[in-house]
Amino acid sequence: MVPTYQDAEIILRLYEQFESERLRESKRWFLRELDTGTYEAFIERFPRGSEGFAHFTALYGFFEMVGVLHKNGLVHPDLLFDMWYINGYFDRLYPIIAGIRGEGDMHVAENFERLARAELEWIERAKGAEHVPAVCYDTK
Repeated sequence: MVPTYQDAEIILRLYEQFESERLRESKRWFLRELDTGTYEAFIERFPRGSEGFAHFTALYGFFEMVGVLHKNGLVHPDLLFDMWYINGYFDRLYPIIAGIRGEGDMHVAENFERLARAELEWIERAKGAEHVPAVCYDTK
């Protein structure tokens, strides 16, 4: 299905949010301070309530929202996956997400994960299997 102008408008609105000052700060933190080690090391350095934990929450929350829109057919996958490399975020945030799930919150970032998996399928269809990146989480 060919994207519509309405699809483009949704992507542009999401992009505005992605470029908000709050998310810009969180993306800087992601690039400069996030160590993709263990969940325990993350929590020790960025306990709940800390600025680092808030940056984690802002990033995964943005992609969780986009995942809900995607799951419900409200954002065009060709525009979305051409615009963002979702797995660039999900793969690095996954150890933290897995740790939170291990503490009992099994639903944290479930739409973000669904979105990341859908992106891998889209890459395979659109670009070929040789372009599908290796990721740290189980893709089955």
